[in-house]
Amino acid sequence: MATNLVTPILFLFLFSQLLQKLSFFPGVTGNYLTYLTPGIVILIALSGATLSGVSMVNDLNSGFLSKMLLTQVSRPAILLGRMLTDVIVVVGQSVMTIVIAIIMGVTIVTGIPGVLLILLTAAFFELALSGIFLVVGMKTRKTETISAIGSVLFFPLVFVSSAMFPVSFFPSWAQTISAYNPVSYASDVTRDLVQGGLSWGAVVSAYSAIGLIAIVTIAATLYLFRKVIS
Repeated sequence: MATNLVTPILFLFLFSQLLQKLSFFPGVTGNYLTYLTPGIVILIALSGATLSGVSMVNDLNSGFLSKMLLTQVSRPAILLGRMLTDVIVVVGQSVMTIVIAIIMGVTIVTGIPGVLLILLTAAFFELALSGIFLVVGMKTRKTETISAIGSVLFFPLVFVSSAMFPVSFFPSWAQTISAYNPVSYASDVTRDLVQGGLSWGAVVSAYSAIGLIAIVTIAATLYLFRKVIS
C-alpha cells in the first residue's frame, strides 16, 4: 500500500504546488488543491484496477490459484475475494490521500457522509475497471501486457477528463471526448461532494455509466474465470 500510495501523493503535492495559479481561472472553485483532490482519488482507483490484473497473473503463475481450487471454497468466492481485496486497498489509499489533503487545507463541505460517498464512488469505479485488466491477465498471463495496456489507457483517461484540469481549458475535440470519459463522471461526482454542490442528476449519470461498465467487465471476468478454472 505504501508503494502504491507514492504516485498519487506525488501528484497531489506536485500539481497542487506547480499549478497554484489555476485557482484564478474559471471552472476552479476555491483553490486548485480542492479541485485536484477528487481527481487524485479517482486516479488511485484507476491504478488499483490495473493492479488487480497483475495480482491475478501472479496467482495464476505462482500456482496459488491451483492450490485454492483444491479446497472446498466456492469458486466465485475466489474471484470475489481477489476483487474485494483490491477494493479495500484502494479505499485505504483514498482515505490516506483525503487525510493528507485535509492537512494541506482542503475542506470537505459535505462532511463525513460526503467522505463515505467519495470512498464508495472510488471503490465502485475501481471494481468496474478492474474487470478489464482481470480479463487481460487471465487471457495472457503476462504482467507486461497488463502494464502496457494500463499505460496506454491511463494517460488519455486521466488527462482528457475533468480529473486534473477544468474541461473549459480543453480544445473542442478534447471536451467531446471528456464528456464520454468515465473518469470525468467519477471525478465530477467526487468533486461535487468536496465542494458541496452535489446534484442527484450527476449521481445518477455517474453511477449509471460506471454501472454499465461494471456489468460488462464483471460478466466477462466471470466467464473467463470459469474457463480458466475448468
